[in-house]
Parts: sequence; structure tokens; C-alpha cells
Amino acid sequence: MQASEASDNVENKEQVAQSQQQEAPKIDPNDVNAKTLTQLNTLMEESLQIYELEDQKTNVIDDLNNALLVITEFLGFSTTIHPKIFNLPEDTTVTLMPNLKLIIKLSNGKTETKKFTDYNPETITEIIEYVTPQLLDLIQKQKSYLTEKITFLRTATKQLSTLSQLKENLPTLVIPDEGHT
Repeated sequence: MQASEASDNVENKEQVAQSQQQEAPKIDPNDVNAKTLTQLNTLMEESLQIYELEDQKTNVIDDLNNALLVITEFLGFSTTIHPKIFNLPEDTTVTLMPNLKLIIKLSNGKTETKKFTDYNPETITEIIEYVTPQLLDLIQKQKSYLTEKITFLRTATKQLSTLSQLKENLPTLVIPDEGHT
């Protein structure tokens, strides 16, 4: 839905830019201010493009956040991030939580919480590059753990199933009633 809104937003901005270009008065090249007016038109067009790119950047970061959130919340893993990524001192601890909030513990005891989306694209890229190998390692460990547990449960179930089958095949013993002799 955001993609269609962004597309509509871009189309509207392009229409506004086109109408502004059509309404712009003809500039006499001999006019002293012609160069400045041309530069102002270029400034407006370029500014509009920057605005559109900023809007796209926000949408892409939101989409990335939503996709990662599905993965990290399902896995439930927290990972540490090197403080240098955030230009923080080495003795700072930064933890990425499953809800993609960053818990930053400074050496002086202060703690602050930031959202993943609070950062610029460069920092977000560094965060992803740093935590992805950690998450993959945690996933591998979790897979090994689950595989081991499932194998154990299958073996236990098979043994119990064998015991159950033995019970069904035992002959029925008739115990004489002592009161009727």
C-alpha cells in the first residue's frame, strides 16, 4: 500500500513540476536576471527531486524495518552491535532487541533506547552488515538444538510405542476369585 501511495505522490509532484514549467514566463536571454531565474527554476526542480528521494528513502527504511521485524520477533534473538557504528566509546554496550529497538548502555550507567528507524541509511546498512552474521550463527545453533531435541523425542516415542505394542500382545491372566471356592 505504501508503494502505491509513494507512486501517487511522485506522480502528483511531477504534475505540479510540469505545470510550473508551463506557467513559467518566457525569459529573455538578454535579460540580466535571466540566468538567476533559470537557476531558480533548476533549484526548484532539483529540490523537488531531493524531496521525492527522501520520501522514497523513508518508505524503503520502513519496509526494511517491517521485514526484519517479522524475522527478529519470530526468532526472539538479541544481538550486540559494536558501538563504533554509532560513534560511541568502546565501553558502551549496544543491544539490538527482537523488536528492533536498540538498548544503549553508556559507561556512566545511563541507558537509552532508540528505534532502528531513527538512524540514517549509512548506519542502518552498517547495523545490518554487523548483525546478519550473528543472527545466522544463532539460527544455526537453534537449528542444531531443535534437530537434537526432535531426534530424541522421536526415539523416545518409538520406544514407548514398542512398549505399548507389547502391552497389547500380553496374554490376559484370569485370576481365580477366592471368595467362591
